[in-house]
Amino acid sequence: MISELKETLGPLLPLKINRADSRYGELTFGGEGWTFGSPSAWRVVKDGVLVIGWSMVWREEDTPERVAELAGLSIVAVAPQSPRMGGDPAFELSDGSWVEIFSDHPIDPWAMDLPGLVYVGAPFDPRYVS
Repeated sequence: MISELKETLGPLLPLKINRADSRYGELTFGGEGWTFGSPSAWRVVKDGVLVIGWSMVWREEDTPERVAELAGLSIVAVAPQSPRMGGDPAFELSDGSWVEIFSDHPIDPWAMDLPGLVYVGAPFDPRYVS
């Protein structure tokens, strides 16, 4: 699935992020004609250091503002989040940080809506994890 997403995104990159939110722990971000959302766990890392993560939404008051700071950056690449489970994406951003997605339940898939196409994560189905 991520290899297909990578191939589809290639000609569209960079994708500028115009808005980003983490209401109720769900990460959403998007731009002109596209959106991404994940109700599952996620984190933003830069230079190997955790910048912000899913569980911080309920623990740290500045989390919404920190997530909103993704707006203005661009997605410049996508890769599988893990070599052990290739069904979740990791997005490289223009500042060198990465947004990583961790599916944790089959009924809470991530989704990316692109012009004319929607990708819905199905990391519990072996057909979609390569």
